[in-house]
Amino acid sequence: MPVVVWNELRSTGIRRDFKANETLLVEGAPDTSLLVLQRGRVRVLRSTLLVAVRGSGDVLGEMSAQDGGTRSATVIAMEPCVAFSLSRAAFKRVLDRHKVGDQLGQYVVAKLRETVAEVSSRGTEARVRDVIERIARLAEADHPEPRTIPLSQAKLAESLGLSRNAVAKALVHLCEQNFLASANPISLAE
Repeated sequence: MPVVVWNELRSTGIRRDFKANETLLVEGAPDTSLLVLQRGRVRVLRSTLLVAVRGSGDVLGEMSAQDGGTRSATVIAMEPCVAFSLSRAAFKRVLDRHKVGDQLGQYVVAKLRETVAEVSSRGTEARVRDVIERIARLAEADHPEPRTIPLSQAKLAESLGLSRNAVAKALVHLCEQNFLASANPISLAE
């Protein structure tokens, strides 16, 4: 989205601060507001399975805000997050004023494609590696530890619908391949 639209969405919304592991949105909730994520990284879960990871610059809850339906997923902060909450009507006014409805549609389609890729059937190690890469990529430029993944092995396993043992084995292999510097805490190699 253009910077001018992003800035107006933030200035229109109400600032909300979330702690690590705090729930931002709840699957099945009838809420029609949405969040513009300013800072931090979040997990997007359907039931208990990870369907996506998102970071600053993402819009959360835009589908239910668009169609008035219930939330399709739960969103949980991986680290402290700052977001701006907007009503469905305020969001629509900003989009209409800047004539960026088509861009929003393209953004939503791109997010859905990423979600489909995330839940596709791939091997454990490939899924673990992909999620770690995606989470690391979402760290802000000024993040104090951008290569450290703000999830424990247990949370990563739970999110991927895998056993902790399977994830631990994958992490050991990724360390042996020099993709990871450490498996506990999970951190990327230089």
